Amino acid sequence: MLLVLICLVTHAGHLPYDNSGMATVDGIRIHYRYWEVTGRPARGSCFLVHGFASSTFSWQKVADSLNQMGYEVVAIDVPPFGYSDKSHRINQSVTAHASRFHQFVHKIFPGRHWHMAGHSMGGGIVQAYALMYTDDLVSATFVAGSLFTKLPGTPHSLNPLLRFSTMRFVIGELARVWYIGPRRVKGLLASAYGIEPTEQQVSGYLQPLLVPGTARAILSSAIHYYEITSLDASGLQVPAIAIWGDSDTWMPHESRQRSLDEMPDAEIILLKDAGHVPMETHLEKFVEAWLPFLRQFE
Repeated sequence: MLLVLICLVTHAGHLPYDNSGMATVDGIRIHYRYWEVTGRPARGSCFLVHGFASSTFSWQKVADSLNQMGYEVVAIDVPPFGYSDKSHRINQSVTAHASRFHQFVHKIFPGRHWHMAGHSMGGGIVQAYALMYTDDLVSATFVAGSLFTKLPGTPHSLNPLLRFSTMRFVIGELARVWYIGPRRVKGLLASAYGIEPTEQQVSGYLQPLLVPGTARAILSSAIHYYEITSLDASGLQVPAIAIWGDSDTWMPHESRQRSLDEMPDAEIILLKDAGHVPMETHLEKFVEAWLPFLRQFE
């Protein structure tokens, strides 16, 4: 039944959420969700980017909270994750994603200046965006971000086995059948969260991963992965904040300290007893920590 629902979403054009939208940028279909402010001016515009193997689901609670406070919010599925394009030829580097999202916001939401936040892998995308398109942003927020110090604009190496489309198909099918399942997702979430996930949380992560083509698209990413420009963290000119769980075992803040040190005036906040996904597991503490930073720009 779940697979039937997923096929309907991807092949019949049905959208997974009431506030879902689809946009095409450079031939790539991007799924996003929009929390609109009606009846009053928005306090600001927030753009949320999820981490590896995640989707807009990971930002849902934060987006609801921000919207109730008067912020308009856009959350996006980074291709090939969530309900976005599953093409095997998408350049999944952080600079390529930043360029794609720059085109997206100017096409679908023109005239805004954004508070952009990224979690884990999404933190690196937001960092790249802030360096490449400074004038678009009011602020940048990195949540357990996969931050870089320098990025060379050069192609990455590739395992020769993955150059053959038949091998990618076989490995992708094996990943889908053996790796992506409820038990595996539950275990990974428990490790990232630092607590046991609910059935709703397991389902929220699992369903987008089961969309046909996801596993193969992920495994094909190395073929077309290359940074489209060189970047240096020290060039950041956007006000920035980094929020980490102090119990994050997936990407401890110490592992990105060098990158943080390179960014002038970036504030760092540690949330007590939180793991790698604090915006989900410690929602109130997370919003309480982030909100004063956002409100200073009103």
